[in-house]
Amino acid sequence: MRLARRLREACVPPPPAPYTVDAWCVAIGEARRRDLRVYDMRLDAELPPGLLVRRDRADSILVDAALPALARTQTVLHEVAHIVLGHDGDALHDDIDPVVEAEAELAADLLCQQLTRAASGVEPAWLATRWPARMPGWWADRRSDWRLLQLWMTLRDGLPDVAIVTTSTATPVPVEIRSRRQRYRTVIEVHEALRVLRPWCNAQVYASAAKRARRHLLDPAAVTAVAEAATVAVALRRRHTSLPPGPGDSPLSSDVPDPHDVRAEASRLARMACALHDSPLVAAEIARWVPVVAPVDAASLRKKIVGGMPVISLPAVARQGRSPSAV
Repeated sequence: MRLARRLREACVPPPPAPYTVDAWCVAIGEARRRDLRVYDMRLDAELPPGLLVRRDRADSILVDAALPALARTQTVLHEVAHIVLGHDGDALHDDIDPVVEAEAELAADLLCQQLTRAASGVEPAWLATRWPARMPGWWADRRSDWRLLQLWMTLRDGLPDVAIVTTSTATPVPVEIRSRRQRYRTVIEVHEALRVLRPWCNAQVYASAAKRARRHLLDPAAVTAVAEAATVAVALRRRHTSLPPGPGDSPLSSDVPDPHDVRAEASRLARMACALHDSPLVAAEIARWVPVVAPVDAASLRKKIVGGMPVISLPAVARQGRSPSAV
């Protein structure tokens, strides 16, 4: 692979202990003889999740402090890829070709794989077991992957005007998740979309949904899934109806601290997707928080979002002897 060869030719040092992206950036800066540091700060959703600031003798990566651990690692490595591949451009990525952005995102995927392999050190125990013993986990992963893809499709359809950075410049299409790399890629793009929704996410909606779920005696994981799903569903509808964004203090947060545990993060998002599409508690919160707003044009009249999924309204068909308005 040419991109992997270019990364090797860039003389990127191997990830040092304790195998964090911050420690790796320090090592890369020492190898390049240019200080490279990562700083966490709150960035608005209108800005990129990561900013590369170049100075005379040092480089700094500013990363959104609200990102989950997995998305934070990917964002930092995306900016590192710009450095080691010799990409030019300003901090806001305004003058960078989309092809260059896709190349940096793919390089970030490769760098993240290298960091994960260094952190694990050995093959995971679940891969070393025999196939029959892995069957229950395999089926659980398949169910989780389908729900994760369902969430990806919902966010893509609900945010058609948002350009999410991917590893390709082609029009994104839903593809069945069949590998760990596809799972990782889908998780990252879901987090990108959720970050765009952050200004419309409301802590009151989250608290109301969590209270409703606890009244129905759901377990803590299910309570969190219902609360997050309701928050996302209401945010999608508020954005769709052009309601003004709120303060941007999103209650959504990942409880998976390990930036290398893609499976755990995929399972968490899958639980959210299941509640988003199937839970009557989420539907009740939507009915409570989202006002009925008349669409402004015919296109928005025909395309609505119901239950977290885009639904195209069908034209009314008149019965024999009755007018269309009476149907």
